Amino acid sequence: MPTQGVHGFFVFCFQTMAPCSRGERLGLSCKVRLSTGRCGECNDSNGTCDLVLTRKKWEAMKKEHRKLHEEALAAEEGVERAHAALAVALAKRSRLSKQLLYVEDRAARALDKQEEIFEKAELVEIPVVVPELDLSSLDSLGVPGEAEMAAMDWSFVDQG
Repeated sequence: MPTQGVHGFFVFCFQTMAPCSRGERLGLSCKVRLSTGRCGECNDSNGTCDLVLTRKKWEAMKKEHRKLHEEALAAEEGVERAHAALAVALAKRSRLSKQLLYVEDRAARALDKQEEIFEKAELVEIPVVVPELDLSSLDSLGVPGEAEMAAMDWSFVDQG
């Protein structure tokens, strides 16, 4: 479009407007005169013109154009806001991914270190010390000794 804005839009429309039937037949340039609503060539020659654009229709077209232009600007602003929100979300996802990788790496290193500790502990023989029990303290409780246990009747114990 050669010019910008509402005025430029309508200048462009009039320059590229489809001609009326008479103008097309005679190869004339059709540019609407808002005062009559007909193209200038038909108006000047007082011919019939099937290209009728009244001032009221013209104003309605301008109003619709303005409305659509404002909606398009609002939509573009919405797209810009969405892009900004997307950029924030992508940055957050990137940051969280890095943090997650860091935590996973720390956990893996901790597990590796724990495994090393277990492997070293397996290599070192730790003597098992079983403390000797002093059974003399049990004498006062009336617990039968080994010799007395062998002489007891154990038939009441289920052996199955």
